[in-house]
Amino acid sequence: MGSLTIRIDNEAPIKGLEDRAHMSGRTVEAEAEAVPASVVRPAAPDRTDLFARMEALRALTAGTQQTPSEILLRELRDER
Repeated sequence: MGSLTIRIDNEAPIKGLEDRAHMSGRTVEAEAEAVPASVVRPAAPDRTDLFARMEALRALTAGTQQTPSEILLRELRDER
């Protein structure tokens, strides 16, 4: 778990955080933790490697007859 220390010279943001914490029924610390979590999202993953692996799989199966899954499922049901 990471740790972050923020020094705020202005009292207005601190008062606002205290008010939000009171309204949400949380502690000031819990509210201070919730605010960035609600705003900051992780960056989208780089999918270059995924696409390269998908292309390699397509190359491995090129020329192979593919049977759609619904046909295979229907055949399995009919066997019962």
